[in-house]
Amino acid sequence: MGSERIFIIFATAASIMASSAVLFYACLDPEGFHAHLAKDGRGSGVIEDLTVLVLIPGILSGIWTFFLRYRFPHKMIGYWVLAWTVACIYFAGEEASWGQWYFNWETPVFVDSINDQGETNLHNMSSWLDQKPRALVEFFIVIAVFAAPLMRCTNYADRLQKGKLPPLLAKWFFAPRGLLISGVLYLCVRVSGFLSGGIFDSIGDSELREFTIAWFLSLYLISYRVRLPDCTSEQKVND
Repeated sequence: MGSERIFIIFATAASIMASSAVLFYACLDPEGFHAHLAKDGRGSGVIEDLTVLVLIPGILSGIWTFFLRYRFPHKMIGYWVLAWTVACIYFAGEEASWGQWYFNWETPVFVDSINDQGETNLHNMSSWLDQKPRALVEFFIVIAVFAAPLMRCTNYADRLQKGKLPPLLAKWFFAPRGLLISGVLYLCVRVSGFLSGGIFDSIGDSELREFTIAWFLSLYLISYRVRLPDCTSEQKVND
């Protein structure tokens, strides 16, 4: 069994288990689940900690893959991976306030004066460092996960097969099949955020939404290492 096949099985199974765990916990113990959604050092903050934790394998995989970028059919793929790796480093750092909630240092006076919540991070200073880039990431997830399947189910399928869609876009931009469930998990949480009452108040929480984004991005970066072509002279490109 090839590594890509193993990854598809692993990513799908892990995403199903994560989705089931979230749903069952939210249904069986709403109060306990809500306590774990606490953020910024308040309450248990388990979901916030898990968001940082799940990003680490993706970041490490992204760095490793970037150093092997010469094996991709085009050098820009390596820099695409690097861009998402840097984004995940920023994501993890901001989520943990760059270590403040683990090492409990005081927020510098200058940062405290311009930070909405008095924390050592950037995303509470401007929507351009928080909501706007997050909206772009969420838009990307929807496109990357669902665009290719929709095209294959419509009249655009022939164009894909005939290569009218740039091959690099079809193969390296869209998320691989193993990430479909993680995309559905994100979408369910996102839609729940527009609903109210009962379980939707917890499932639609912004912290859980950030966790599902982190889950997808980590698997997305890992998939590049798994899909990295074997090293051959024909595949090498100049940097």
